[in-house]
Parts: sequence; structure tokens; C-alpha cells
Amino acid sequence: MTALPPHGVDELWGMAGVAFRYFDFGATLLWAASGAVLAARRGYDLTGIFAIALVSACGGGLLRDALFLQAGPPILVRTPIYVLLTLLASLATWRFGERLHGRLPTPVLRLTELADALGLGAFAVVGMRLALAASISVAGAMLVGVVNAVGGGVLRSVLLHRTPRVFQPGELTALAAFGGTLLYAALSVGLQLDENVAGLAAIALAAATNWTSRRYRLQTRAAWSAEARRRRRGPSRAT
Repeated sequence: MTALPPHGVDELWGMAGVAFRYFDFGATLLWAASGAVLAARRGYDLTGIFAIALVSACGGGLLRDALFLQAGPPILVRTPIYVLLTLLASLATWRFGERLHGRLPTPVLRLTELADALGLGAFAVVGMRLALAASISVAGAMLVGVVNAVGGGVLRSVLLHRTPRVFQPGELTALAAFGGTLLYAALSVGLQLDENVAGLAAIALAAATNWTSRRYRLQTRAAWSAEARRRRRGPSRAT
């Protein structure tokens, strides 16, 4: 791939289209709110809430820009909008939770799960679209999309001293993001449909997959789990 100019980030966003920038803004706000709620429930102060929210919302974009696109400074430091959105989500979470004395009602927690799912799909599509604009292959662009989608959650878990959820048995996260990028590739690249329509469809698929896996506990399992070993051995014999 040829080297991109110093201001390649702006050019890539221009090629990606206005709708994808708003997809990214929306996902940033949603994941910032989700990260802020997680930090607040752990008893962090406003600084800690903001830090976790920022990593949650922008960590995947930092990995995307620094590792894959390499088109100048990451978009996070080229415009204040991402920091402002994160600050807004952090302040709202801090004040709202304080009024409720830290007891977040179930509907709010459900809304946080939905926000996570929508943000996952939006980040996957945005990352893939930017990678395609940078002339990265379709398969490579799908990888960028998945990293963009799960990177913030991975970095957040590292800061919280937890094993990232994407590496553990549980809800469909990376697989949901992969499904979204696969649908986007099929609709936009394969069938040559409108990119915005393809993007919305891909976001909906990734979000629905992730939310459904949470709601109905459709989870992956460990490769060498005790259950798998029991199945290979067959039913135990009576002694």
C-alpha cells in the first residue's frame, strides 16, 4: 500500500462519507456512557469515570489509527469532539448516579446494554469503511472493523485489571462485530448497494446479535471445559 499523506486521516474520513462520521460520534457517546456507568458502579471519582469512559469510547479508534491506518495523528487528537462527547457522558453519569445514590434502576442498566450493542456495531462498520477508504483489502478491512469494535473494551479491561470479556466464554462480542463487517462487505462491496444502507444494516445485525446473546444467554464456552471433556469420555459408568 502506498504511503498516505500527512493529513490522511481527514482525507479518509472525507472518503468514508458524512454518515459514517455520525455513526462514529453516536458510538462514541454510547460507549462513553457505558464505560462511565461501569466506573461509577466501582466507586470511581469523576476523573476515574472520565478516564474509563474515554478508553472505552476511543480505545478501538486509537488502535485502528495507530496500528492499521497510520495516516497521521489519531482522530481523537485532531478534533475535540470525542473528548467533549466523553466528558458529557461522564458528567451526566456522575450527576445522575449521585441523585439516585448509586442505585441505577434496571431500565438504565438495560439501556446501557443496548448502548454497548449499538456502539459495537457502529464501531465495526466505521473501522471497516475507513480501512476500505485506505485501500486495505476486504479481509483486512474486516479485521480493522473488529479491532475497532472490541479494542476499547479490551483496553478498558486492562485498566480495570480484568481479563477482557472478548477472550472469555460469554456473550457474542467479536463474533457479532465480525458478522456486521461480513454483512457490510456483502452488501456494499459484493452487491454494490448504497454504503449508508449497508452500514445501517450491518450495525443492526451486529447490535441485534450482541444484545440477543446477552438477553437470552447465548454464550460461547471454553475450548477445554469440563463439559467438553465429559462429552468426549461419554456417560460415566456406575460403580
